[in-house]
Amino acid sequence: MKEAPPRVSVIVPNFMHAPYLEERLLSIANQTFSDFEVILLDDASTDTSVDILQAWCSKDPRFRFEPNAENSGSTFAQWNKGAAMAKGEYLWIAESDDVADPHLLETLVQQLDTQTNVVIAYAQSMLIDEASKPLHTFDVHYQYIFGGDRWHTAYVSTGLHEITHFMILHNVVPNASGALLRKSRFDAIGGADPKAKLNGDWMFYIRMLEGGDIAYVPEVLNFFRLHAATQRQRANANGNVYRELLAIVDYIQGHHAPEAWIVSKAYRNVAAWWTHSLYRQTWHGPGTRENIQVNLGLFKRFLRLHPAVLLHIPYEGVVRLAVVVLATLGLKEPLRRLLHRFFPRHFMPRAT
Repeated sequence: MKEAPPRVSVIVPNFMHAPYLEERLLSIANQTFSDFEVILLDDASTDTSVDILQAWCSKDPRFRFEPNAENSGSTFAQWNKGAAMAKGEYLWIAESDDVADPHLLETLVQQLDTQTNVVIAYAQSMLIDEASKPLHTFDVHYQYIFGGDRWHTAYVSTGLHEITHFMILHNVVPNASGALLRKSRFDAIGGADPKAKLNGDWMFYIRMLEGGDIAYVPEVLNFFRLHAATQRQRANANGNVYRELLAIVDYIQGHHAPEAWIVSKAYRNVAAWWTHSLYRQTWHGPGTRENIQVNLGLFKRFLRLHPAVLLHIPYEGVVRLAVVVLATLGLKEPLRRLLHRFFPRHFMPRAT
């Protein structure tokens, strides 16, 4: 008798995350929903990742290891590789440095099982640091970006509504590890764009939602790790990420005709993020000339979209200088927390 395929395929795309792998893989193995396979991927890590991943395959038959001989250079290429191997009805892309609550799969499988038009089900995420210390939930970011109490309760939204009212302003799924995907829809859109550096997940979710709905549960079931080696930190070293962000807004405007006011707000948001990034980008070493050209192109585009960007650049410079002074005096983080307490829509409790 032919063995039934697993309901869920868990894809773990690893690169140089040996310090976090044991905690991550244990949180997968201990899920209350156990009908799954685990596809362990490694993108040619040079730390001890391979030894850890191989050891897990030896002790748990649900785990198999599919390493790359050479680095692919793309997280999203790894997503696609894992999905091509997957046998399950649903996909969980469990990033290798994150951690899951034991009930994550049980909760999200129920969402997809009971609502057949839902293609993405996701839960609230808790941000954690390198030592797994909780920082704050992603609701802090929802409040900062959107306001209101939408993410305090469960919801189901049509994909097109989510795209034109929320995804145009920000990626509402903060971390792939907190989401469960319907594989048939993943296959229908051809997966994620392997050329994308940072926002391939955002564009991927938009493509998913063009053919289905999204469900959210407010329970904290995913623990999203922040540390210096994240892809987000590396990608923000130059201006290319802001070209990706503009392309996302351009795509939504061109394909879904959102209201004019929200399109204008989306472009203003990207302009503000870009001006802030200018003081964090790397302006020396290889790639400097190319980065200058990229940022000149962005400046011209933002000048057309949002002329006040000229004022934002010196303003951000003054803010940056003030932040350096406050950090030197040991006042930066206490002041940030105080400002967040009184003005949560304008100040984050910490830099993320």
